[in-house]
Amino acid sequence: QIDDIKVEYHKSSRRPTHIYSFENFKRNERTVDLDLLTPEPWKPFKTRLDFEVAEVIHEAKLNSKLTDRLLKAVHKILQKPCDFTLDSSADLNQITIPYKGQPKTFEFHSRPLWDWILSQVRDPLLAPHFEWDAQRLSKFDGTKWVRFYDEPWTASKFAEVQSHISSVRPDGKPLAIILWADTSVLSTFGTQKGHYIVARIGNLPQSIRNGNSVGGGRVVGFVPIVGANAAEQGKPSFVNWKNTVFHEAFRAFLKIVARLSKVGQVVHCGDRISRVLFPYIHILSADYEEQCRFALIRGLGGNAPCPVCLVPKGTLSDLRTRYAYRVAAEVQELVHKVESKKAKEAALKPLGLRAVKNALWDVENSDVHEATSFDRLHAYIIGLFQKHLLPEIKTLLEDMGRWAETTCTQPPSRFQNMERWPNLSHFTHGLFKMDFSDGKKWEHASKILLHVAYNIFNQERSLKGFALLRLFRSWQELNTYLTFEVQTSVTISAFERTLLRFHDRLAEMDGVIKIHSHLHAARDIRRKGVIANMDTKVNEKMNRPMRETYHRQTNFKNVEPQLGKFDDRDQAAVSIRAHLDALDKQENLVHTGLPKEPKSIEWQFAQVYLGSRQKPTDFKDFAAQAAHDDAFIRFRQKLTDCLTDLIPRENPRGNQLLLNRRARNTPTIHNSDKASFIVTECEYLKVDYESTVSWRTATDRLYCRPSRPGRTERCDCVMVQMSANDVTFARLVRLFVYFSEGNRYALALVHPFTADRAARDGDAELGLCRIRVQPRRSSMIIPVRSIIRGVLVVADNENDEEYTIMDTLDQDIFLRLMPLFPNRDMEII
Repeated sequence: QIDDIKVEYHKSSRRPTHIYSFENFKRNERTVDLDLLTPEPWKPFKTRLDFEVAEVIHEAKLNSKLTDRLLKAVHKILQKPCDFTLDSSADLNQITIPYKGQPKTFEFHSRPLWDWILSQVRDPLLAPHFEWDAQRLSKFDGTKWVRFYDEPWTASKFAEVQSHISSVRPDGKPLAIILWADTSVLSTFGTQKGHYIVARIGNLPQSIRNGNSVGGGRVVGFVPIVGANAAEQGKPSFVNWKNTVFHEAFRAFLKIVARLSKVGQVVHCGDRISRVLFPYIHILSADYEEQCRFALIRGLGGNAPCPVCLVPKGTLSDLRTRYAYRVAAEVQELVHKVESKKAKEAALKPLGLRAVKNALWDVENSDVHEATSFDRLHAYIIGLFQKHLLPEIKTLLEDMGRWAETTCTQPPSRFQNMERWPNLSHFTHGLFKMDFSDGKKWEHASKILLHVAYNIFNQERSLKGFALLRLFRSWQELNTYLTFEVQTSVTISAFERTLLRFHDRLAEMDGVIKIHSHLHAARDIRRKGVIANMDTKVNEKMNRPMRETYHRQTNFKNVEPQLGKFDDRDQAAVSIRAHLDALDKQENLVHTGLPKEPKSIEWQFAQVYLGSRQKPTDFKDFAAQAAHDDAFIRFRQKLTDCLTDLIPRENPRGNQLLLNRRARNTPTIHNSDKASFIVTECEYLKVDYESTVSWRTATDRLYCRPSRPGRTERCDCVMVQMSANDVTFARLVRLFVYFSEGNRYALALVHPFTADRAARDGDAELGLCRIRVQPRRSSMIIPVRSIIRGVLVVADNENDEEYTIMDTLDQDIFLRLMPLFPNRDMEII
């Protein structure tokens, strides 16, 4: 059947291949066996109340002085003593690395990585979510099976590691470790920095692994930061020594994992099943500077500046030539084979490598070059957009004169006039005059920029500007592809073709940008799963809580052990809270026998929920309140036309609704003298829909709020399914529930758009989806269940009747609009 899903497990698992219907294929929807939970998860606290008070103190990030004051106040209120055990300690390693004949000792604070892994593997809350066998997933498109990738175990590297492990021990299971390391500024003036390591487990699904609750990432260590005076900075001997310190710290950190990667360890997991686990480093998530440390390459100044392959340093802008991949075993053999320091330098320099022993060589199945992964945040958002494309656009605006610059930057600028949308930053003060370090804001700005600039950089005003926007549009498409939660062989191939188009458009402009790393993105997806598995964005979110802890809970001296202690408390609190919530849920089921009913279920209409309800009004008053609005012209007849398909032909007796059948079988609504129709207006709309990318439920939260004294209007736009093969776009005018003889009809008055003859010259090359608003009197009433999802439209500043749809708003709308606007110069899949 079309859309069937085939799951093929690794042969060593001895699990049969399954084919599921699309409706029955459920990923990551596994239930927890509540009987496996400990009845007192708050221990080592004496009571649950002790933990809950300590949890409040921890979340408030109170220092010891404020904590004492709070506890004294609590004691006075309770008039009895309370004891809390909040002590924690950090493991301290010392490493000594000689420099210029003198021993240099560094403190390396870390948590035992394997102990943390065991705590996760043994947790009964996480047990049903662990995946121990490689899977090959395919979806039937009607003619063939199309492979798709999402989690690490659906890609090829996990399967290869399992094959290697099964050759050593047939019942062995791979345990994939994901590591991230980076240096972050902790103090306000940058004098205090932290170089910390975050670990995640790749056998858990992304929703858990990248979350903030139990099973999420954890700070497991702090790499020593080596200071230097101006005389030493940049010297090869000093740089090599710094890298040696880095890798010796990692060697101590990975000591147990390295040993177990070769022999495995029997672990009694949270589901009470014993497994032989073999840990390995699946992904290294890091920016380029950190990648150079891990891979021990010489950076952009080296002869081969890529940590993954042997591309020469002069060809980093060429995306059409591929080079041999680096292999850690070959590098290790070369380093061990050459003994003298001078000979090692001569052998490694042409390869862009440093003569330092890599700590990851000790870990089986962990090739450092292959584990090094594409970093979308720094390569695309902060790299190409913030540092290259945006400055070029700003320069062109300045060259075009004050008119162009003012249009984008001065109030009311196009950025300020942008309609608001959930989870999309609104740039109240424009963009070009602002500076911020939040990658999320830069990404949001990149979604908006094309719709702000295309009128300014058209082909008549600036050919160079138009060419730059064509390049920027290709970048937008690439970035959107890389956000996909599920990648198929089709979408990966489309990404690769789009990457070549970007390369060619850059070459047409004589642009020279070091974009070589983008060439490895598709391979990383096939080898390690979707980019979200390896992106640094999810890890860099941990910088903020670390800074808050530093400022509010440390004494600003010897901060690493203090940060480790407070992170340990945080993880303990998260774990205990998750277990308490699970127990509370179990008690609720025991006492009631049923899960808690959702609120206001009577306002749920199929996939749509209506909220922010106003007071019920008479139909006549509702229709008359906007008599000045052309959208309400022939409102009664429009309602009649809509209800034709919603109300049974046999009208039950009653005087609330009378249906007069004409020759054309068209019902007409009349007001009765004895009763009135009741209408409840709503101003909030929640639409659930199935994502075309992930095939999971996604949600849009939309508003339909007419202008009132002291409140501006906000009426969002929607995509509407008019018939099986007809999709249109419209702006919400009113949302209301119409009551008739005990029945409720959820309806929307909408102002439609049309795409017919709307496209302009240049739209296809810029990938614009242009629509034209119809006359206001052309409004229509639709059932809310025909709303597919919301869309964000951007007004054309030169034509009040035209809008463009932001197709890069999210991954789902990106795919949905492809067949609706097929004439654009882009990959249509």
